[in-house]
Amino acid sequence: MGKLKIGRIYRLEFPGIAARVIEPPAGHSSAKFPFLVESLFIRSRWYVNELGEPDNVHSPRLVVPDGDSEPPGPVSNYPVSN
Repeated sequence: MGKLKIGRIYRLEFPGIAARVIEPPAGHSSAKFPFLVESLFIRSRWYVNELGEPDNVHSPRLVVPDGDSEPPGPVSNYPVSN
């Protein structure tokens, strides 16, 4: 399994939907779930661990590629706006 990186876009378990890993607010991340994820399509934010597993059963899991490769398919072509 790969490791998440802040600023990268990853696919979700849902087909055709992606989410970006963003910097969590200062003092709001936990040791078990240090990454904050946001998806504009489903209009939601949630915390995940380094394997892409969410902190609750109602949030989708991220598909994390092996190693340092780019995510497969058109997700790697999505523009990242700041």
